[in-house]
Amino acid sequence: MQLFSFLKKEFVKNVFTLITGAALGQIIVYTSILLLTRLFSPELFGVYILFTSSVLVLKPIITLQLELAIILPQKDEDAINTFALTIFATLVLSLLTFIIILIFKRSILSFFEIKKLSFLIYFIPFSTLFLGFITSLNYWNNRNKKFNNIANGTITKSAVMSVGQITTGFSAANYLGLIPGMLLGQIAQLIFLLKKSTKSIYKLKNEISYTRMLILIKKYKDIPLLNTLITFLNTLSNEIPVLLITKYFGLSTAGIYGLAIKVGRAPSGIVQDSVSQVFFNKATEVYNKKENLQNIVKKTCFNLLKISLLIFIPLFIISYFLDFIFGSEWTDVGTYLRILIPWLYIMFLSSPITSLIVILNKQKVILFYDICLLTFRFLAFYAGYYFYNDILISLILFSAVGVFFNIFILIYFFKISKTESVNRNAYK
Repeated sequence: MQLFSFLKKEFVKNVFTLITGAALGQIIVYTSILLLTRLFSPELFGVYILFTSSVLVLKPIITLQLELAIILPQKDEDAINTFALTIFATLVLSLLTFIIILIFKRSILSFFEIKKLSFLIYFIPFSTLFLGFITSLNYWNNRNKKFNNIANGTITKSAVMSVGQITTGFSAANYLGLIPGMLLGQIAQLIFLLKKSTKSIYKLKNEISYTRMLILIKKYKDIPLLNTLITFLNTLSNEIPVLLITKYFGLSTAGIYGLAIKVGRAPSGIVQDSVSQVFFNKATEVYNKKENLQNIVKKTCFNLLKISLLIFIPLFIISYFLDFIFGSEWTDVGTYLRILIPWLYIMFLSSPITSLIVILNKQKVILFYDICLLTFRFLAFYAGYYFYNDILISLILFSAVGVFFNIFILIYFFKISKTESVNRNAYK
């Protein structure tokens, strides 16, 4: 009876919906990888990983993180204006990115010493455009508690992407690698979300006004001013191994690292991302109602701690068999993964509750934190290259820095949620 009661709770049901969608999507993707690692070389995987890392790093700049403000307003009239604002920012900044790439293409490719498939750099702005639109629509559906749409969109993307990549691998266009299939997956997800969201957006279209947009961007000015920089720095610090491995150790090594991190994030990322979306929605609701914020933080972290054992123990065991699973060209994937698991574990516990930064307006503190994190991660990775010229030492130092900083930020989140709850109780 207790289990049945637990599963009926709205928070749990919403998380379960997103986890189911993400899990099915990941099953499709990782089943296809068993074939893709035999169709494409580590070098082509390296090109793909570098492309996706570049898109992820640029994404917060493209949207200015305005999608976060879609959930925050109490009125739908304000939410639709922040949605429209996010779409406009994504369009303009993706176009600007394309122009910058046209001008500086040679310098960018020279820095990373890339010659293979260099023309694919032109597709980065298109991918950021699609990703910006998808993220905006996901947050719109999150606000409206349409978690099924988000889950099914993820499944659609994974299915189309995997089919596209496998088809490319067996075709004469094999030399193009995995990027065309990824773009097809993004387009399919975008079309799906548009179909599911058009009705709810259309009924509020008359509420959209430039005047209201200006008022809202002033109200939420800390999001584009600070959250953009915070998320950019955080994403850059997470993706910096791909950028530095490509420069110092080559595309093939970057491809092996990329597969290791994909395997490591596959099971944890399913839960992590799903809990993050639902936690943001629920914590915002609790905050707006002046209820106890610390309780939801404690419950979320406690549940993540229990789930983590079911994820990371099997992951560690599986890491010893990845060369058999993916093929003889990928013998180092398991070694890389075992080095990264401590960082991935602590990040699994802290990452889902980072939306407290926005809810409690702690952007300035986190900005300083992210600058320090990026600096130490770069120094850790560079030290491994400069003093030892060893990718394994670079990864060990990188993982150690990640563990330390994620423990620190987890403690900070507990502290600020407790302080907020105490202050609110004092004024009741």
